[in-house]
Amino acid sequence: MLKKLPVTVQVLLISIVFFLIHFGIVTFLNKIDTTPFLMSYALQIIMTLVILLAMIKIYETAKEQLGFAFLGLSTLKVGISYFFATEYLFQNKTTLETNKFNFFITFLFFLSLDVYFTIRLLNKK
Repeated sequence: MLKKLPVTVQVLLISIVFFLIHFGIVTFLNKIDTTPFLMSYALQIIMTLVILLAMIKIYETAKEQLGFAFLGLSTLKVGISYFFATEYLFQNKTTLETNKFNFFITFLFFLSLDVYFTIRLLNKK
């Protein structure tokens, strides 16, 4: 049923479910600063949606370049995430370890979403 929905809706639904689970676990285990937590999710979901929309557009125009486009866009995503994390998230020394841990969980989750949907595009006939 989920595969019948548009890709952007699938990403949003999966992201919301993961966010609720992650947020529930983190708030149950310890107190967190919610602003960096929400900012990291917002950044990652925006970048993932932009990457997926770009990948769909590239798939429609130049299927043979999809892999290279994914590598380039993923590299750009890593660079933007690094800049965002070092400039905005990792400034508070009291919650530094918690922010780092939550940021990297979020980053890896959204990177795996990028990989999954790119593989689906590559395997599309």
